[in-house]
Amino acid sequence: LLYKHFLLHGLHASLVISGCEGVIPTTPTFRLYWVCLNAAYVMEFFLQTLVKRRYIAQESMLRLNIFLMAISSVAAVQILFEHVAPLAALLSLSLNIIRRHRELSNFCIVVAVMFAASSDRREVIFGRAAQFVGV
Repeated sequence: LLYKHFLLHGLHASLVISGCEGVIPTTPTFRLYWVCLNAAYVMEFFLQTLVKRRYIAQESMLRLNIFLMAISSVAAVQILFEHVAPLAALLSLSLNIIRRHRELSNFCIVVAVMFAASSDRREVIFGRAAQFVGV
């Protein structure tokens, strides 16, 4: 639930509203988070295969997963505090509990609420186009 609603939906909704325009992927914090996230996915499948073929013990796989999760958690917490709006994450989690199996409409509601709560709606609507047309 932490990953899905805080680091996926919460982060995306926060970025849509903040209009950061590609700054976050260039930060060292986000790069560490992204590498850890991808490593966790790859290692999970790779280690499961090694366990199934009896190359390593289940206990060894669990130790490696714990180590990777610890590193990933440090990176994820940094992203949470730096880039995720708490309203977006908590609303996403609440909607998931109240309205199960409606991922797309739940996310649209989160973005709409974040947009309504945004103090800088004009920039969100027009973005860069406002610079060119003088709005």
